[in-house]
Amino acid sequence: MSTIIRTRSPFFIRTPQVTGSTNIANLNYFQINITVFGGLSTSTEVCDDLYATYSLQKKPLGSEVSVTVDISEIVNDQIGQIFTGTYSASSAKASVWVTVQTSARQSDGTIIGSATSNTYLAQEGFNKFKEGVNYTTEPIAMITGTHFEYHKGSTLTIPVNVERVNQVEYIGANGITVGTDTFSDNGNQNQKIQYSQFTNTTVKDVARVKVTYDTSSFITINTTEIVECKYPVNKITFLNRWGAMQDLFFFKKSVDSLENRSENYNRSIFEARAVQLDPPEEEGQACQESLTFNTYSTTAHAKKTFNANATESVLLNSGFVNELINPFFEELMVSEYIWLTDSSANIYPVNLKESSFTKKTGLNDRLINYTMSFEKSFDLVNNIR
Repeated sequence: MSTIIRTRSPFFIRTPQVTGSTNIANLNYFQINITVFGGLSTSTEVCDDLYATYSLQKKPLGSEVSVTVDISEIVNDQIGQIFTGTYSASSAKASVWVTVQTSARQSDGTIIGSATSNTYLAQEGFNKFKEGVNYTTEPIAMITGTHFEYHKGSTLTIPVNVERVNQVEYIGANGITVGTDTFSDNGNQNQKIQYSQFTNTTVKDVARVKVTYDTSSFITINTTEIVECKYPVNKITFLNRWGAMQDLFFFKKSVDSLENRSENYNRSIFEARAVQLDPPEEEGQACQESLTFNTYSTTAHAKKTFNANATESVLLNSGFVNELINPFFEELMVSEYIWLTDSSANIYPVNLKESSFTKKTGLNDRLINYTMSFEKSFDLVNNIR
């Protein structure tokens, strides 16, 4: 199993301590070489899009004989998030291999002792404060919680960690398996996160999902099918805390809005001498000029608007949901990648406009509905240059 770096949280590398009085006396700095690459962990292709190398030097403080360096931000720059509606494509750059080689050096660069090297698997997730430093526990199903709600007729998608998961079963309310996915890990970083999908939800409901991992162990995710006949259903896909794409359905009322912005300036429309070219009286003659003095048009804009553009937003309502999916909304609040798929299957990159989230429970609020506003991550007037 790989050691996971979740690059939105710090990941600290501590170099081995230098021993021996002579070595300590000669110690000047530590060299930390970081290689980020794709493919297999046992080989690096220097022409790969994911290939990047970094070299750091750090001096120990005082009498210390080792140093600590945080590599998460460096690694995070090489991870890419893609969503086009095809979930398998999202895995291409969502995971990368990271090799960290450290060595103690004398002032002239001579290595003291021998270098150490470790390889990690990095994904753009995050750890929570209570989990402490360098929390690397591998997930199984790459979602938080054991409950999921899906729209009848939509594809039910579950991200899984294929280093551990070997099978996903979709089980109906009658206990009969209605669909099965099997997984295997070929070692390549571009398939470490895979997505199990069940697409027959128009005719078969799914009451729970059985995720089998480490050959024979399993976890169960309970699911609820939501039927919505009145409102168009919108789907939000976001990058969750484990670095995988996850879906949230908003079932009820949605409101589209437009917010414009522009700049204005006063301009002069006065013409002291206006020249107008008139057609010649006879063929072959030059154009005729007619002059007008001290005039202006009463239909021209004396106050001119420029750089006018607008941003589209959509207000979504979740409908009544189970409090067990509260963790999904919490992770949505801090996600840096969000996409909206509307009822016509159009996909838009969006940003969440909300700055606060009040967690609701059945005990306090009885029926739980969340309202969230999303801003499309582009301008109405195309200005991409």
